[in-house]
Amino acid sequence: MGESGEQGSWNLQLPLSPLMDPERQSARNRYKMRKPEPSSELSEFQKKLQKSPYAKALATPVRSCALTGARLPSYFLLDFGLAPHPRTGKPWQMPKLAIDCHTASLHETSRLDANPEQQESASSGTDTDGGAASHSRKPARTVAGSHIISQRSSLKLMSSLKYRTVSQSMPLRWKQDGRFKAQEIVWREDMDTFVLDLMRRKTIKLLKYLSAQPAAYVVACEGFQDIENKHQPGAVVWLGEPRSYSNPTTEAEDPPPYAMVEYRSSGHMPIYNLPALLGPNYLILLRNAGKPFDKTLAVIKKKRNTTEVQLHLWKLMGYFASDCEVI
Repeated sequence: MGESGEQGSWNLQLPLSPLMDPERQSARNRYKMRKPEPSSELSEFQKKLQKSPYAKALATPVRSCALTGARLPSYFLLDFGLAPHPRTGKPWQMPKLAIDCHTASLHETSRLDANPEQQESASSGTDTDGGAASHSRKPARTVAGSHIISQRSSLKLMSSLKYRTVSQSMPLRWKQDGRFKAQEIVWREDMDTFVLDLMRRKTIKLLKYLSAQPAAYVVACEGFQDIENKHQPGAVVWLGEPRSYSNPTTEAEDPPPYAMVEYRSSGHMPIYNLPALLGPNYLILLRNAGKPFDKTLAVIKKKRNTTEVQLHLWKLMGYFASDCEVI
């Protein structure tokens, strides 16, 4: 009896080690497991965000304004960097818009070089800068840039300040860079009009590009009542009557700043006054592009491919937020 009792005690199982317990392991590794890959199918809310220029503007990284110290999404700021002058080599503060426009012109030049026939037709015009010298190389940025709030009044203020005050707004990495002296950094006196011209050129280019697409991203309207008949409108551009910009003395009822139009009692859309935003010269260039800019009104569809031009129009309108003067 004793031996059988001892043998029964030998068959007892030992407690399971915590290292081997599957319940304990799952509890410990619950927050260490890799998350599943996101689904390739977008939800309805995500699709709406992709078509919303305002959501994309607010989603940009937050940066600090070098002039005011305000921390805003980078969409509401102008990105400035240092670029060497093509002739003197001195560092100039240049907006990122200038770099992008110069890059686009270089792409156009390379396209002409690849097509000799187009190159001959392009070279038939007069060149006042001396032929190939007119195509200067891209002014590569030397160091990381700074940000200034995207308002014309702020750039005017920067142009009126003395160098000692302007140098305080420069990033410390500019002053510590050994490739140039901080005293040689140049700020254009006409920076406000220079940036305005770049923004207008970029907006014109995008509007022309969208109007040339077969998907009809921009459609003409016969009047404000016709907007109700358009499918998926995102914004309205008002070009004015043709006589209003060819004859400045003709009085025309312009939409007020920040004008909105109601669409089917379910939402509102901005109305962009292109004669005020683009000026008479760029407006004539847009009119000469033909349909749909030969009418008084046009609607920009609410599509993913139109968010960029809506962002540029909104930023251009914000550029005049505290300055009613238009050149």
